[in-house]
Amino acid sequence: MYKSARKKKELSIEEAAYKLHIANRTLSNYENYQTLPPPEVVLEMNRVYNNPNMTLIYCKRYCPIGKVFNYEILNNVNLSLESVLMSLEQELKEAEEALPRLIKIIRNKTLREDFLEEEWHQVVQALHEFLDLEHNIQCLKVAFNKFTDIEKCISQHNLKCIQRNYVNKKEQY
Repeated sequence: MYKSARKKKELSIEEAAYKLHIANRTLSNYENYQTLPPPEVVLEMNRVYNNPNMTLIYCKRYCPIGKVFNYEILNNVNLSLESVLMSLEQELKEAEEALPRLIKIIRNKTLREDFLEEEWHQVVQALHEFLDLEHNIQCLKVAFNKFTDIEKCISQHNLKCIQRNYVNKKEQY
């Protein structure tokens, strides 16, 4: 993954290592999977090589948390911006249809035991619609990264959430 991303950017080992602020041999070890690069280096590779899937793949493969909570990397579907937006439109419709039913079912319920079995089944079905939507939004971020710095957009979004007091940094950790 690392070598092919570097070659796609048409960088020599020396050029890439320089831009990544690491030794040539270190980069070679990463590219040949002799050493696992730390997350900070993979993040920098993502920036230098402009390969947004790199961080997703790294987290999905090597981070214990990412292995559990990251979606599969969709590498066998059309991920052009147009295709992702059309898929997003469909997923959004399906999630919108599920929302009123979900609100009705969960009203006045606070514990899993409060749900009848059929109700719980409907809750899980609705959740899957929202997970499909979220997965599609992840694909949208990757697709948009070809046109803009999505990292910057996410930073701006996070700052907005902090400014609106949606985040209490003191209580967060």
